[in-house]
This record gives sequence, C-alpha cells and structure tokens, in this order.
Amino acid sequence: MFLSAEELKGYVDGIIHEETQFADKGLDLTVDRVLKARSPTELDFGGSEEKRGELETLEPKKRSPEDDYGWWNLEGGIYIITFNEDIEITDGLGLIAPLERLTVGGSFHSTFLLKDGSGVRPILFVNSSGLNIKENARTSRLHIWR
Repeated sequence: MFLSAEELKGYVDGIIHEETQFADKGLDLTVDRVLKARSPTELDFGGSEEKRGELETLEPKKRSPEDDYGWWNLEGGIYIITFNEDIEITDGLGLIAPLERLTVGGSFHSTFLLKDGSGVRPILFVNSSGLNIKENARTSRLHIWR
C-alpha cells in the first residue's frame, strides 16, 4: 500500500513547501542541481581499471537582477539532476517517476525503484528543442509503499 502524504514526512527531509509538494499518496521532488558529464567513465570486467568521469555542475542564470531564482537553460542532451529533498527509506520500497509537467514537452527521466535514498541522481533526457528548468522546480514524484 502506498503511504499517505502525512506518512511520507517521516522519510523525507528538505521539503521546500509542503502545501505544494504533497500530492495524494506522493511527494513532488524539486531540482537542486543540474550536472553534465565532461569526460568519459571507464568500466572493465573486474573493476581494477574503473574510472569515474568528471561531472560539471551547471549554474542557473537569473533572467533579471531582481529575480530570487535562476534558470537552467538546457540544450537537448543528457544531464544528471539532484533533488533538494533527502530520502531515507528504512522500511518499504520507493518509486520515483517523472511528472507529466516534465514529460509533456518530450523530456524525461526513467522511473526507478529505491530501497534507500542515498545518492538519488536521475539521468535527465532533454529533447532536441531543449528544456528550461527554474531552481527548485518540481520534476518528479516519490511514492513509498510497505
């Protein structure tokens, strides 16, 4: 059974605005950072030659000086996003899926399951027309069931 919004509070820290983020049986997750791969990752069979590629943190840009928050103006391609919210699932299973507001324009991240929340970093696929994301935008929904 999916947990209610009230029950979800015990699994998530860093919620920005409860009234907006909580949905029926879910919590909308918000973008904290956008990263882009700058060098290749190297993988081998045994792991002794494994090497992680470099990631660059992209900085959001304000549209006008008086704006409180900036925008990531992303060209078509592949990015990595992190969330403001910290998720810790001690009992149960989590599901994170993209919101329709992300997919309606042709961009998405895959839906995935998690047993704990450490290191939740979805791969974001941006369509060839691009995608503009404002800081703290809601892009994904977390459901937890036990």
